[in-house]
Amino acid sequence: MLLGSAFGGFVLLVEPTAKDFLLPFAHLHGDPSERVAQEENVKVDRLAGAKTSFSSNLMTHNTKVAIFTLALGLTWGIGTLIMLFYNGVILGAVALDYVLAGETTFLMGWLLPHGAIEIPAIILAGQSGLVLAGALIGWGEPISLKMRLRKISADLTTLIFGVSAMLIWAGIVEAFFSQYHEPVLPYEVKIGFGVLELILLVLFFTKSGRRAKKRTSNIEHRTSNIE
Repeated sequence: MLLGSAFGGFVLLVEPTAKDFLLPFAHLHGDPSERVAQEENVKVDRLAGAKTSFSSNLMTHNTKVAIFTLALGLTWGIGTLIMLFYNGVILGAVALDYVLAGETTFLMGWLLPHGAIEIPAIILAGQSGLVLAGALIGWGEPISLKMRLRKISADLTTLIFGVSAMLIWAGIVEAFFSQYHEPVLPYEVKIGFGVLELILLVLFFTKSGRRAKKRTSNIEHRTSNIE
């Protein structure tokens, strides 16, 4: 994904008109400063009465992308890596486009509230796909494919349900929070909210990782005693 971001930024830097086919959404094809001016001068809530359906569409689409990224682990991880790279290309191109236009504050206020959760969720979906790919490849493990798949089934279930929960939250935030800019919502508030989400997410993963490591160590210890 990092390589994809670097590639997307590089392509846009070399050929600015490439965003017309590089970026999948029409509202990203225009001049960033013009879009910012339009967003900041909106007098009517464009999502009035449609926030719930917009949020639902975001959740559904992003969850489908996450599950597809996991399923592509069946291609021995090649498809999963391509999906991560492609998402990185979009992220890198958009980020560089807005930064070069001098709209970094808008970019952070727009992306951070939901992106602080959504981007890690896609990365975790990629991790799930690579876990599946690792089981298929085997890496010399002296057990059958059926046993390798059974061994990772609980991990995959945990990961994909966790990813789905993250994307549900990201969809709510994007529809009800991210789409509103100054003067409705100060950028400092939006950026601060996104940073807080990211900090809490890192703390959660850190604590969960330690707990999982301790549990694995205890299982290995008990197995060693039995042997």
